[in-house]
Amino acid sequence: MNSMEIDPLAVTAALLIGGILGIGYFFGLWLTVQRLEAVKRPMLLLGGSALVRIAIAAGVFYLLLSWGLAQLIGGVAGFFVMRLLATRIWGPDGRANGAIPQGKDG
Repeated sequence: MNSMEIDPLAVTAALLIGGILGIGYFFGLWLTVQRLEAVKRPMLLLGGSALVRIAIAAGVFYLLLSWGLAQLIGGVAGFFVMRLLATRIWGPDGRANGAIPQGKDG
């Protein structure tokens, strides 16, 4: 196959991989935030969780890049689609739909 040709099946697979990665990443973030008040060292939990989630995401994106640039783009697109859905599902009411909450003065 020519290096300029894009395999639609491979890009679709990468899109699904990115989506699954996004679900795991943002569900892990949601679980971490839910546990912050219950732990003795919340910053350690938050930092450790972030490092693990970022390391996994970077590893998956690196593997997708070795598969090809189109697959990396598909994976990143799937990841960000899941970010949008996660914001709708797990976000607070005012922020899940894109509204900016107003303070007492605003």
